[in-house]
Amino acid sequence: MDIKLLEGFEHYLAIEDDNISKTLAMLADDYPLLLELDNLYNSCLNIALPAESNLMIPAFLHLISHQEFYCGMASFLRLHKTQSFRCLRAALDSTFTAYYLLKNPDKTQIYLDKSGNSSTWDNLFRTIKSTIKNNQYTFPLAVGLPDIYDLCSKFSHADPEGIFHKYFMNKQEKRLYAQYFDFEKNTGDFKKWFAFLLFYFYKVFLIYWHEMLKNKAGKKKKEIESQIREYKVKINDFRRAYPVNSRSYKF
Repeated sequence: MDIKLLEGFEHYLAIEDDNISKTLAMLADDYPLLLELDNLYNSCLNIALPAESNLMIPAFLHLISHQEFYCGMASFLRLHKTQSFRCLRAALDSTFTAYYLLKNPDKTQIYLDKSGNSSTWDNLFRTIKSTIKNNQYTFPLAVGLPDIYDLCSKFSHADPEGIFHKYFMNKQEKRLYAQYFDFEKNTGDFKKWFAFLLFYFYKVFLIYWHEMLKNKAGKKKKEIESQIREYKVKINDFRRAYPVNSRSYKF
């Protein structure tokens, strides 16, 4: 673990740039997996959706999820794994809401009118993760994702497992230090979290594809579905090579 004491903001930025160069070299031939998922997302950005009010919010949430994919993976390459999990959580939150609204378009106005129906809004959307988790037959594409959301939540709040690993004490100096970057013990550990993040951002993409985009893709549909099948094989092979088990959840 290469711990450097920060000398200011510009030094922090310089370390980030150095981290990107090192992580790209570490990923080597596995880095294109990120670019292929990016291509899947981008291939759908130009799909023309009908001007239906009930599609506007899910379409917007799709763009938010895409933004979080970019922010999350860029953070990971800079060795900010903690931030990557926060981004995945935000993407899942947007996706759960979009998934629910696509299945229940009559609830769109309630979602938009939070101030006027605060109690109804709270019952529907503040507990959206539980709604998705407790209705697996209605939301089959999201099976397992609420548990990943809970894992990511440890890094969105001051949860001990999410923050204490970033601090250490120099007992001789009696000084507490903060670790601003998330170093891994070895290349395998780094790649397993790379596989983990890519897989779940892929699962996010699939919900939007199947529930909103597929039937509007026109001539692009066949090509995109072929890319999805190819990527599924590649990302599952990568996850088998670098698995994340339950013990790995204890950061």
